[in-house]
Amino acid sequence: MFLIGAAVQSSGLPASFYGSLIGSFISGSVAVLILIYNNWQKNKEFNFRCYGTMKIITLHLGYLSQVEQLTLKVLGEMIDKQDYRNAGLLKILKNSKGFFEEQHTLLEKERANIPYDFTSRYFTIVGAIHSVTVAYDQLIEEPTNPDRYETLVKQMSSCNKIIKVFNENTTKYLKNVEKRYKIKDFY
Repeated sequence: MFLIGAAVQSSGLPASFYGSLIGSFISGSVAVLILIYNNWQKNKEFNFRCYGTMKIITLHLGYLSQVEQLTLKVLGEMIDKQDYRNAGLLKILKNSKGFFEEQHTLLEKERANIPYDFTSRYFTIVGAIHSVTVAYDQLIEEPTNPDRYETLVKQMSSCNKIIKVFNENTTKYLKNVEKRYKIKDFY
């Protein structure tokens, strides 16, 4: 009787081994598929968040570029007229500086949602905006110094060029994300 029981158990051993092996393979395959899907969803969510942030940043930087151009025009006219001590000019400069500071603050708040590809570009543009605000501070402290005007004009021109390149790159990024994730922007 002992031999019959041993023979039955030994014949079931390979079947249960192969059954558990197949079951483990199926379970592992399902787990890997779930990980791949979760990773894809995570990337999709991150790219959607970055997409929205980059649209907002592009819009605000477009306004900033317009303010820079207007300020450069006003400064150019004031410099040509040698009208450095005008109280109205100081008021314009303080308002314009405030707008730059607001944009700098916005960029700092949205830093976590900047795509990895734009990290170095982000710091370049934040640095350029900071340089403009420093030039504003120096000019407001010494409004009679013509060199301060030239410094501000140079900083603003440089910042404006960086903004234009940043916005061009952002537009390309947004088109790629729209295409990849089939995002429809209805606005």
